[in-house]
Amino acid sequence: MSDTETPITPEFVRWYQSVCIGKDPELHQKRWEALIKLVANANQVDVENLIRLAYKTRQKPTQEGIQGIRQYFLDFDDSFEMTGNEREVQVLAGAALAVLMNRSDSDEAERTALAVTTTALSNGRSVDLPVDLSALGEQSIELLSEKNRRRPSLEVSAKAPEFNFENSVTKVAQTPNWEGVKEAFELAAASTSEALRKLAIRQMRAMNNVAKFIEVQDEELQMLWWLIGQHSEEYDCPFNKVPPEAQPFVFARELADATEVLPGPRSIKAMLSRTLQKQRSKIRVSDAVNALQASWLESAVEEREPSPVITPLHYAIKRQLETGEGDAWIAGWAAAAGVEQDFKLSRITLGELFYRERLLMLFE
Repeated sequence: MSDTETPITPEFVRWYQSVCIGKDPELHQKRWEALIKLVANANQVDVENLIRLAYKTRQKPTQEGIQGIRQYFLDFDDSFEMTGNEREVQVLAGAALAVLMNRSDSDEAERTALAVTTTALSNGRSVDLPVDLSALGEQSIELLSEKNRRRPSLEVSAKAPEFNFENSVTKVAQTPNWEGVKEAFELAAASTSEALRKLAIRQMRAMNNVAKFIEVQDEELQMLWWLIGQHSEEYDCPFNKVPPEAQPFVFARELADATEVLPGPRSIKAMLSRTLQKQRSKIRVSDAVNALQASWLESAVEEREPSPVITPLHYAIKRQLETGEGDAWIAGWAAAAGVEQDFKLSRITLGELFYRERLLMLFE
């Protein structure tokens, strides 16, 4: 079944009916087929453009990006409006993100789920959509993490590869001489090579699955040793000596740097809860940023340009470094991020969101 033959879902029909008067199955099908093609071809830039459209952020996609998204729908329906239907495009963008996060066969599923949740800022950014993208993102991260960390089957098929020598037999029968025998051997060799190639592919897939699982196990083992050791590598001191306001960022970064497979283990929140002091209290994002050492801030962003949309916490660090110590940077950051200047999060949530942002930065 091709991408455009993916059956339309009742959820999409319900979402799209919020902007479509009446029931038109043919129109719904056209929009769905266009959306599936968009999702199948989506890259990192497309994902952020879809998020900007869905969340109606202050930072709009480029005109080229918007027109590129609209073109998918125009290709399937020449009556699709290329301007003046912003609400329809917003809903379609949200639906595309929801579908993409649910595609376990897509390389962009993990990044999309991470980016949606970091954009939502624990629902600190409101969005008017018929689908709760933040909740779907959390669910997707959990399911993808379980899938990537499921122990692969080590059962080896005892079925021998199939060798087909019918063409060789036919060739000898048609040409009963040494030239025919030679050609028959060539055909037999080709058949044998093809059978062995299929066997090698099957074995390589099994080996890759095992290798990935071992990589995941090593990743979590290193995190466990880090947790047992209770020593911050970045600050080079015991966990309890790291300033409490700085801990969410510091510990999240160290966990992210140890992560090898997106979207990271499900146990991240549990590990953060074991390390953070005053974990139940909320903290202003600006206070957490200002509590960090200047050298740590600089190494966190380096020459990167964090997105104020999908990496707003890293963007806060960048603005603080540009403006200097103090509170002068806060107003500009809050306006760009679409939150209040005293925006607060629980320390565990702040750490978890920074961890996810860090993965987006590291796995670009």
